[in-house]
Amino acid sequence: MSALETIPKATGGTLHVLDKRDVQRICSGQSVVDLATAVKEMVENALDAGATLVEVKLREFGKESIEVSDNGSGIAPANYETVALKHYTSKISRFEDIETVASFGFRGEALSSICQLVSSFSVCTRTKDAPIGAFLEFDSTGKLTKQTQKARPVGTTIMIEELFKPLAVRHKDFHRNIKKHYAKLLKILQAYAVSSTNVKISVVNVTGKHATRQVVLATQAHQSLGDNIASVFGTKFARTLLSVNIDLSEVCQELSRKPAKTMAKSRRGRSGSDDENEDGKEERESDDDDEDDEMCASQLEKTRQVVGYVSKVGAGVGRSDNDRQFFFINGRPFDLPKMAKALNEVWRQYEMKQKPACVLNFLLPLGDYDVNVTPDKRETFIKHEAEIIQAFKTQLNKLYEPSRGTFLVQPVLSSFTRDCADVHSDKSSIKKDLEPTKWSFSEMLAQRKQFFKEEVEDEIQRRQKTRLKVPQACSASSENSVEEDNDVAAAALQRVLKKDDFKRMQVLGQFNLGFIIGKLDDDLFIIDQHASDEKFNYETLQQTTVLHQQPLVRPLPLELTAGEEMVILDHLDVFAKNGFTFLVQKDAPATKKLKLLSLPFTKHTQFGVEDIRELASLLMDTPTNAASIRLPKVMAMFASRACRSSIMIGTALHKDEMQKIVRNLSGLEQPWNCPHGYDFSAFRPTLRHLMDLRQLEENN
Repeated sequence: MSALETIPKATGGTLHVLDKRDVQRICSGQSVVDLATAVKEMVENALDAGATLVEVKLREFGKESIEVSDNGSGIAPANYETVALKHYTSKISRFEDIETVASFGFRGEALSSICQLVSSFSVCTRTKDAPIGAFLEFDSTGKLTKQTQKARPVGTTIMIEELFKPLAVRHKDFHRNIKKHYAKLLKILQAYAVSSTNVKISVVNVTGKHATRQVVLATQAHQSLGDNIASVFGTKFARTLLSVNIDLSEVCQELSRKPAKTMAKSRRGRSGSDDENEDGKEERESDDDDEDDEMCASQLEKTRQVVGYVSKVGAGVGRSDNDRQFFFINGRPFDLPKMAKALNEVWRQYEMKQKPACVLNFLLPLGDYDVNVTPDKRETFIKHEAEIIQAFKTQLNKLYEPSRGTFLVQPVLSSFTRDCADVHSDKSSIKKDLEPTKWSFSEMLAQRKQFFKEEVEDEIQRRQKTRLKVPQACSASSENSVEEDNDVAAAALQRVLKKDDFKRMQVLGQFNLGFIIGKLDDDLFIIDQHASDEKFNYETLQQTTVLHQQPLVRPLPLELTAGEEMVILDHLDVFAKNGFTFLVQKDAPATKKLKLLSLPFTKHTQFGVEDIRELASLLMDTPTNAASIRLPKVMAMFASRACRSSIMIGTALHKDEMQKIVRNLSGLEQPWNCPHGYDFSAFRPTLRHLMDLRQLEENN
C-alpha cells in the first residue's frame, strides 16, 4: 500500500449542519491565531473602557498564564452573563455603524474566542457604582458558571491559563516557538505603548520557581507621542527622529481633480460624432462627470493629516531593518504596506544604505477606511488611497528636500540626464559596447565566456561597436526572463540531485581548464571548479571563523528593546562568534541589562551598535538555525576571502583534485551556487545538467 493510499479521502454524502460548538471552535481558531492576537484583544478592551493604567502579566512568556489588568470603567452586573458570549457588543448596534466606529473592538468575538482556546477563563471586575467587585468564571462556550464577590478597585482583570490547550498542534507549536511568539507580542504591545498618550502600559514576565518578576516594557502616561517613543525605545533613538505634521487635504483635492478631468476628456474624445443625439448624450455624460468631480472634491475637503515622527536623514541615523516602522489610523495600529513602501521610496532618494524608522498617525475621517477586513483588524481599505499616498510622498519630499542641498549637481550632469531621458522617450538608437550584465543558464554552453569577467572584457575589445535599437521596456523584460530562467534551472537541478549524490559522481575529466565533467548514472553534469571550491571555502569560513574582538575602553550601555535584549541573552554564544561580547547585569531592569564589552574587528570592515540590532533581528526571524547566522557584511567579507583563496579558472587539475572538489559539495549546506548569489538575482551556479545519456542513445 502506498503512502498516498493511507490518506483518508473525502467521500460524497448528504450535507448536514455542523454542531454549534464545533463551529465556534473553528471560528475561534481563526480569530485568535497566536499569543500576540490574544493579548492584543484584551489590551484593546482595556483601552476601550477608558483605562489610564494597563498591566499585562505573563507567566513563563505566556505559556502558563496571561493576566491583563486595567483601571477602566469595569463591567456592569447586567452584562456578566453575556460578556463572554459570541457577538455580544456595546460598540455597534447595526452593520452600518462599522463605518463610524471609533473603538478598537466592535464584533463581540474576542473574549468568546479566547474562552474556546484556553483551559481556564475568569474575570474580576468592578464598576464605580458597585460597592464590591465580582469574580466570574466561564466555561469554554462563554457561559458564566460561577460568580463570587471579591474586593478590588474599579476596573477589570482578565485571567487565562494554558492558551491553545484544546488545539493540540497549535499548542505544541506555541510551546516550541514561545520565544518567537513572545518577541512578536512585545512588538505589537510597543505600538500601543507608543500611541496611547496619557495611558501607563506595562508588561511583566514572571519566570522560574521563585517567580522572578521582570518588567520588559513600561510607559509613564506621557502626554506626548515623543515622550512615549523615548520611554519605549530610549532617548538616543528619539533624538534621531524628526517631528512631522503634514496636511494632506489640499494636495489630495488637487490630485483628485486631475484624473477625473482626464477621464472625462478621454470619454469625450472617443465619442466624437456629428449625430445630435450623440452630442446630447456626450453633454449629459460631461454633466455627470462634473457632478462626480464635485462629490469627490467635497469628500476630500475633510481634514486629512499625518502627525508623528520619521527618521532624520544622515549617516548612521536610519535602521538596518524596518522593525521600527509603526503606522496608525486615528490611533489604531495598522499594517500599511503601501504607506511603508512610499516612505521607503522617498527615503531611498536621500539615504541608500539604511531604512527609516517612523511612528506615523494618519488622521482620517471616520468612514474613510474599512476596519472589518481581517480577523485581527490589522489590514484596511482606504478611500482615495492613491491620492493620499501621492500626497504623502509629495509632502515627505518637501520635508527632506533641505537634505538634498548639500549635494551639488554639476551642469554637465544635468545636461546628461536630459539627454538620457530624451533617448528613452524617443526610443533612439544607442551606441554602446556589448557588455553582458546577466546571463542565462540556457546559454551557458553556447556562450561560455560570459561566465568570466576577464574573458568577456577581451571579447568586447575584439568586437566592433554595434548600433542597437533599445525599446523602452527592454531592460525590465530581459531581466525578468533571465531571472525566471535561472530560478527554473536551479529548481530543476535541486529536484534531480541530492547532496549525497556528489559522493557517487564519477569524474570524467576537465573541460577548457574551467569545468569538471561529472557522470552520475546516466546523467552528465558540468561543474564550475572555481564556484564549487569557493562555496566550500566560504561555508568552512562560516562555520569555523570566530571574528577578532576589539575590547572597548569601558563598557558601553546599550539602549535595546525588551525583545532585542531577550534574543541577545538567549544567544550570547552566537554574538560571541560574531565578535560581540557583553557584560550582563542580571539585577538591572529590562532593556538595561546589557553593556557592550567588545566589537568585532577586521581590517576593512567597521562594526557598531546597529550591527547588534541587525543580528538580533536575524535571530528573531530564524530561531531554528541560530548557530549559522552571520551579519550580511560578515558574509560578504567571507565571500571575498573565499574567492581569493579558491582554485581559479585556467588552472589545470589532476583527477584526484577534481574528485576532491566534487566530494566537498556533498557536505555543504547549500552547494548549488557560489556565495555571491544569495540574492538570487545574478547568481553563478556551481553546476549544470548537461544531458541524459539515455536520450542520446535513443536519438542515435
